[in-house]
Amino acid sequence: MRENTSVCLIDTNIFLCLAFEDPGHIHCGQLLDRAFREEYKPLISSIQIAELYTPFLRAGDNQGLDRMREEIGKLELRMRNVDRQIAETAAELHSTIRTPEGRWLALVDSIILATAMTEEAKILYTIDTDFAKVDQMKVEAPGMELKEWINRYGTEKQREIIRLL
Repeated sequence: MRENTSVCLIDTNIFLCLAFEDPGHIHCGQLLDRAFREEYKPLISSIQIAELYTPFLRAGDNQGLDRMREEIGKLELRMRNVDRQIAETAAELHSTIRTPEGRWLALVDSIILATAMTEEAKILYTIDTDFAKVDQMKVEAPGMELKEWINRYGTEKQREIIRLL
């Protein structure tokens, strides 16, 4: 690990975009490659394990699940458990941040954001429009601003949400 390597939280959707080869997955792969080269220290919340494994378990895709476990293991992620500090910060965020559609930020997303803030992550990498109005920390998509990602790779609904901002 390099001396002044910063911590960056990687949202669940980055891993899933790459695993399912969704539009823009090459950028997600490049972001994770940078972690392998130790350009930054990747961070996740322990709750993200449930998010990462669920699609494979629902589909009965044991091979995909094993691949995901293997890739997560290779990254040597810093994983932060949800403790009282994270839970209290998440509750505060969950009750104050609204998504671009006007909904409260989801509890899981609040926990992910609280984890990034508590661990003093430099950037929270995501492709989730729900984070578009977060101003508590820097939020980016892999290789570009979140709005640019949505305009290039997002669904029509996501592009409509971003246009409202």
